[in-house]
Amino acid sequence: MSASAPRVYSIPPGAPFLLTLAQALLGGRVVPGFALGDDPMRLADATIFVPTRRAARELRSIFAGLADGRAAILPTILPLGDVDEDAAWFDTAVPPPDALDPPIDALERLLLLTPLVQAWKRRLPAHVAEMFAEDIVVPASSAEAIWLARDLADLMDEIEREEADWQGLGGLVKEELAAWWQVTLDFLQIVTGLWPDALGELKRSNPAAHRSRLIDAETERLMRAPPAGPVIAAGSTGSIPATARLLAAIARLPNGAVVLPGLDTDLDAAAWDMLGEADAAPSVYGHPQFGLHRLLGAIGVARGDVTELGARTAELGARA
Repeated sequence: MSASAPRVYSIPPGAPFLLTLAQALLGGRVVPGFALGDDPMRLADATIFVPTRRAARELRSIFAGLADGRAAILPTILPLGDVDEDAAWFDTAVPPPDALDPPIDALERLLLLTPLVQAWKRRLPAHVAEMFAEDIVVPASSAEAIWLARDLADLMDEIEREEADWQGLGGLVKEELAAWWQVTLDFLQIVTGLWPDALGELKRSNPAAHRSRLIDAETERLMRAPPAGPVIAAGSTGSIPATARLLAAIARLPNGAVVLPGLDTDLDAAAWDMLGEADAAPSVYGHPQFGLHRLLGAIGVARGDVTELGARTAELGARA
């Protein structure tokens, strides 16, 4: 398939996001040539990705209301999943590759990590434990080991969601902190050395890595065989790299579109460009537009090429 020019929209803050999205889609303003018109059954041709199951339920209700009593088959609305939700829809949206081991259960992972943490503690020399007693958590009991194992599992998920390189951790710390950091690196050997072997024996994968691989599989499926009807991703900022790749693919489908939540088109150019600078201050990463800046870069579209859907509130209109 030859990639189309990316089609990206934004709904301004203050506008009812899901209602605006539904009205724009039905009016043919999201995917050119697709409008409800006199045929409410056309809704069935559309696939819409939203961030959460709650948003999916709400959007279904909005479409049903806009049908105004006419018979209609609702579009396929799928939750991308967020930090607090599983992406269970991938189990039915695209069959996982045969080589993809199923994700390990959270409780099973915790129970397997805990004895590894306890074994690390037993290997720690007494003088090192005393030296760093105030700086690191050295589990003295099973309960403390479980808490540390839970933190380790959370770190594992964060690193794998961001697709960071565990092997690059060794050079992150200044020389004067090297002794403390060496203890930390030794602790992380649980993840970088022991844990992959444990997963291999169980034929399981880490949940975050499994989810990213399934998202990539869905991305490949859409690119290989684009659906005939509209495919829209709405409301996501693509904070997870695999999700950003999916959104970039959807934006370039012949009938695809990405609808962003609240892109600031009034932010001055200098401030906008600063969000993408590699040596920007750490505070930039907490800027509300940072994620959208990064996503537009991943899609390959300039902010000025994003079309705004819906009406601004009076307050936003005055600001512009």
